[in-house]
Amino acid sequence: MRMYDIIEKKRDGKELTKSEIDYFITGYSNDKIPDYQASALLMAIYFNGLSKLELLNLTFAMRDSSKKIDLSALKVPGKYIVDKHSTGGVGDKVTLIVLPIVAALGVGVCKMSGKGLGFTGGTADKLESIEGYDINIPIRLALKQVQDIGLCLISQSSEIAIADKKLYALRDTTATVESMELIASSIMSKKLASGVDKILLDVTVGSGAFMKDLDSAKELAKTMIEIGRDAGVETKAVITSMSEPLGRNVGNALEIKEVISFLLADENSLMSDEFRDLREVVFEIAAQMISMSGVCTDIEKNKKDIVRVILSGEAYNKFIELIKAQNGKVERVYMDWLGKDLDLPVTHDKVTFLKEIHAQSSGYIVSIDSKQIGEALVCLGGGRRKKDEEIDYSVGFEFSKKVGDKVEEGDVILTVLYNDKQNFEEAFSYIENAIYIDDIDEKLGNALRLKPHVLDILGEDDI
Repeated sequence: MRMYDIIEKKRDGKELTKSEIDYFITGYSNDKIPDYQASALLMAIYFNGLSKLELLNLTFAMRDSSKKIDLSALKVPGKYIVDKHSTGGVGDKVTLIVLPIVAALGVGVCKMSGKGLGFTGGTADKLESIEGYDINIPIRLALKQVQDIGLCLISQSSEIAIADKKLYALRDTTATVESMELIASSIMSKKLASGVDKILLDVTVGSGAFMKDLDSAKELAKTMIEIGRDAGVETKAVITSMSEPLGRNVGNALEIKEVISFLLADENSLMSDEFRDLREVVFEIAAQMISMSGVCTDIEKNKKDIVRVILSGEAYNKFIELIKAQNGKVERVYMDWLGKDLDLPVTHDKVTFLKEIHAQSSGYIVSIDSKQIGEALVCLGGGRRKKDEEIDYSVGFEFSKKVGDKVEEGDVILTVLYNDKQNFEEAFSYIENAIYIDDIDEKLGNALRLKPHVLDILGEDDI
């Protein structure tokens, strides 16, 4: 069997056999197939797609490319082990908020997250913006950590789904990120290899997501739910909006600060407009995880419990436990607005320049293109242009205004934090093209501001 023949066959739109797919995944995982041939096959798949059988065979081959995690030590009678995964977005710090919340409510999670892919940020990068945080602890220590504190958050390694780790980075540099089949196989292979009982997917849709419209997002969700069903793992999907950046901050260290603000919020700020979009997504994802785990199947009760553990400080304490357990640096800081000392993560957040971006006209913000903002972050050095590129954790954006907000000419819409003036000049063209202001009436502006961010919830009954 030759890789050349497999590439040619897929290039011509023919169906690959299980043995051909296994040959490719095994060879690439073991460094016997070079990047340029793997890239050629990825592009052929991007253009010609995969049949359902090909997709299933590819996912299972990737799942089996290295050992699977044995989570039997974490099994508790009456409870299920649930994992959560997002298809990615701009400003997506949901995992970092959800995991401490569900851990505080008795749901143990051993979570693996990846680095940034294309214009979307990666949870692993956000965590590595914390000084000392070790994203690469061995699986055995990660499992012990879940037993001790209820959660761990680690990166993919050679111990699990090595094929996905290698292909994930290659797709980022070969313009094959947006392939529905490659997204589905990537996500589901590592989720199935993680040994969990159930999977909850956050499938994002909009300009800052890989799926640009709701129908495509639902198709991707159903595809992954079907793969989960065929593998014997219950899978559910929450469809969420990524038509504008999620939350107020975009950038690795900046998003850690927003996580801290959310988990330390009092009742007024937690329920305020500032956290509206982030709150809606976090509450739904966390409530669904708690339900799937068997702790409590009442979604509305779960949401009340989520509020309780945030306001009590239990969720924030879990977040700090996670940081400390994986060697992240924390400092004791007096918080004026809380009137007490707290442990705070120390982040790589030193920047040289700040630049305010002002409204060029009066009206309402009709749209903020997430993809343009994501591309601007890459220009600043906060994302990757090539495989294994080092990134600047400190750069990013702080939004003062979001979609639906009224602005007057000259108002600050966002602040750019950066370290290189040339990088800023490159990023600025994306930023100015991302924001659209129009003189619409107040009713329409309010409708835009109050638009839902959880768009649908799908399970096995929906495929």
